[in-house]
Amino acid sequence: MNRVRGSAKEIVEQYGRDGYLSAESLDSAEFGVWDRLTPGVLLVAALCLATVEDPAFAEQITESGDSVLSRLISGDFRAIELGADDAAMSWEQTVARLLEYARRSGVSPGTLDVLLTQAEVLWSEVLDSGEMTRPRVRDGESGPWDAADTPVPSELERLDYGVLRVPRLQGARIHPLSAGGRTVGVLVSLGDHALSLQAFRAPLGPVWGKVRPKVIQGVRNQGGIAEDAESSFGSEVRAQSPVVKDGQQVLQPTRIVGCDGPGWLLRGVYGGPTAVADVVDPRAHHLFAQTVVDLSAVHGHVDATQEITDLEIRWPALETSVNGGR
Repeated sequence: MNRVRGSAKEIVEQYGRDGYLSAESLDSAEFGVWDRLTPGVLLVAALCLATVEDPAFAEQITESGDSVLSRLISGDFRAIELGADDAAMSWEQTVARLLEYARRSGVSPGTLDVLLTQAEVLWSEVLDSGEMTRPRVRDGESGPWDAADTPVPSELERLDYGVLRVPRLQGARIHPLSAGGRTVGVLVSLGDHALSLQAFRAPLGPVWGKVRPKVIQGVRNQGGIAEDAESSFGSEVRAQSPVVKDGQQVLQPTRIVGCDGPGWLLRGVYGGPTAVADVVDPRAHHLFAQTVVDLSAVHGHVDATQEITDLEIRWPALETSVNGGR
């Protein structure tokens, strides 16, 4: 048995002994990392395979009301990240269900080993297919959306900031993004990561291709490192951006993304320890791709000769931050 599968099995065995996932198991699992084979990936994939082999077991999970696990067994491997505030418990439930399946009467002692081996083959195929990094931004199936798009998906609750309507996300906190005394966007705190969203008016057509080289040069001029890259956001900039922490300047991994819409550009800046991983944090992708841009909420005259125009958003007078809902 190789190291990754061996570690995955040890995590299940540790949970079986102690009734909870230890900090060491959570660390070694590397849950939430989707761009390579990790013990956590194998555990999630093994649970999905178990439900394929036993539809009654899948139905039992669905009927339990655990929405995260229900989404996982339907093939949405990244669904668990959307519940960031209770992620540890969700991972624990994943391992608990897998252990429950392996211990069922009539199941052979080697079932867990077989599932983990099959999971490794499955995830290797997913990685080789490029499915995890296929661009999905504004492709007809996902946004960002223009307010005039028909139909804009309505099943999500969005917070209305005038020019921007941003999805409400469990566990996230939203703050105003200010520049020059104006509120120009939103900043979404996601634990040790953060995503800023800002809309610009672009009356002369698509501009993201022109803006990216200027973004790269701007980061380099500040002493950082930046280069063009591709991800499920499409064309983007991956950077090590200078920031001040504890009074010292350090380089922070930063992913800078953009999407052209009809007459606008939506820019997202995502920073944090794993911001530039090959596979995008699904929380950041969800927030960016499900944001709605509404130029009808823009106040004041716009000079049509300008290539790009900074926009101000409306911020509720009494709102300083928003706890995510659903």
